[in-house]
Amino acid sequence: MPRTQPTNKLGVYGQYDINPENAVSLYLESKLKNKCYIKPPNWDTAHLGFDLKGIQQNRHYEEVAKEQAHMRFHSQEQFRQNEKSLAEANKKLDALWNDFVEVNTFVKDCESKENESFEIMANDREKQRVYNEKIEQLDQSLEKLNVFFEKYKSVIEQYEPFEEVLRKTIKMNTTFSTVDDLMKRSDSLLLAQVEISKIEQEKIKEIEATRANLLKSTKAALQIITGLNNDLSQLQGQYTEAWNECLKWEKSITTSKSYMKDNEMKTNVISDAIYHLYSLISKRLGEPPKFIRQEVENQLDFIKEEIGTLQAILNIAVAKMMRDKMSVSVEKGSSKYLGQQKRSD
Repeated sequence: MPRTQPTNKLGVYGQYDINPENAVSLYLESKLKNKCYIKPPNWDTAHLGFDLKGIQQNRHYEEVAKEQAHMRFHSQEQFRQNEKSLAEANKKLDALWNDFVEVNTFVKDCESKENESFEIMANDREKQRVYNEKIEQLDQSLEKLNVFFEKYKSVIEQYEPFEEVLRKTIKMNTTFSTVDDLMKRSDSLLLAQVEISKIEQEKIKEIEATRANLLKSTKAALQIITGLNNDLSQLQGQYTEAWNECLKWEKSITTSKSYMKDNEMKTNVISDAIYHLYSLISKRLGEPPKFIRQEVENQLDFIKEEIGTLQAILNIAVAKMMRDKMSVSVEKGSSKYLGQQKRSD
């Protein structure tokens, strides 16, 4: 700390230290402590001048620079810590994402397996239902077969003598080898007879149908032919009318074509005359023609403007000539009056 109080006092024999035992140590301590030592200003130093302001600003700048360096160092440390924590967070996030993907795939597999198991269960239930229905049908068919067997047994007993007759006929006749062969041939003959009768009936029906179709087709053909004849007569009448109309239109088209040609010739002559007049006016004005031959409207506007200008000039000239004639007549009248006076004199 700097010295703020005096270290000596005035005594009887001069100045001496207040605490002589601590004077040397205090002196050395005061010499070593130059950091917070306040230097008193001189008598001619401006207390509120630019130098003092500069010193204050330098001190403030040093403090701000130290604080800025401290904050920069702290921000860098904080940045490193943030990067480290961000990297750790990214690692954790990747790990969590991988875990999430694995869990999600596992859940999806479980859902797919569950759906497959439900489908398999539904299919098995459907198969079980179908098999139960088939079993019931088989049971019913077995019952029907049992009933049929019981009935057929009595029929066999009834037709047993016929079987003996068939066996005797086979023994007597060499064309048939067994009873089954005989039954097959007889069944085939019966079936052939039935088929022949069916075919005969079908052919009879087809013949009748073809006969009816021929009658219908002939009637329809006659109606079509009569209708076509009527249409042909109408078409011939329409053709003659159209031919006459074509001749009429051909005459009108020829007349219109001739009129169009004459009109086109007149239009070409008029456009040539307009362009010639426009060229003459432009040549009179000493200018080359600006508009081409096809720009007839612009040429007519130009000719109209020039004719208006010439008409104005003509009106001015006529007025001037009228004035000149009046002045000449006045002069002639005054000369005649003077001559008469002279004669009278």
